[in-house]
Amino acid sequence: MSKNKQMLSETITTVGRERSTTGPASLAQGVYGARGNLELVTCDARDGLWVFWFNSDLATDPLETPEVPPGTWSAGLAFARGAGYRQAQILQSTLGPDHLEVLALRADGVLESWYWSPGPGFQCRAGHVADGVERFEAVHAAGRLTVTMDGEEGVRVIASGSEGYPDRVWTAADNGPDLDAGTQAAALLVAKGVSEGDIVPGSARASRSDRAGGTIELTWRDREGALRHLGVGAPVH
Repeated sequence: MSKNKQMLSETITTVGRERSTTGPASLAQGVYGARGNLELVTCDARDGLWVFWFNSDLATDPLETPEVPPGTWSAGLAFARGAGYRQAQILQSTLGPDHLEVLALRADGVLESWYWSPGPGFQCRAGHVADGVERFEAVHAAGRLTVTMDGEEGVRVIASGSEGYPDRVWTAADNGPDLDAGTQAAALLVAKGVSEGDIVPGSARASRSDRAGGTIELTWRDREGALRHLGVGAPVH
């Protein structure tokens, strides 16, 4: 069975049940595993960040990670200890090859740039992306990161190309991602039967993967603060 022909079970799961996390989560489809695992990053309630990954493989695929069975989330890996954070975003990179990019907003308004590579794991780049940031949204294309930020200086857009990677130099850009990306995610959840009152405002997020021929990956926090995930079928045209 090919990557795009597996069956999708639209079942709500809890991510990081034993972990104390807060704020919105960010999810991206990675390149690892037979079918492209899901990578998720969110903030620890007090100190640092957590990354979780979902094993997208089927039981019939070669089993490389028995500690995380197919169709389940990992227990999580903590990193970036020593600072409090309020938002983070993970993106699959085309550089490295197959590195991951993480942008993380500290509680003091400093936006940091991290990257993951095999061996060293997560590393924070020297210097800050920006200061006085209240919220942000990022996109990645062909090694270029583009970030829209809102904060003390109003809405700004910056970008960093692949020159000099893994270092990044940030410059002003004209167009960037929408800061209100969670609005559509919340509407999709309600359409799938999740009560609007059971979605913490501002916590809903949506991203796309090619699981089961195309899936919208929805994450949110319920009224108890638990981090939840639901994959909704959305064929890729």
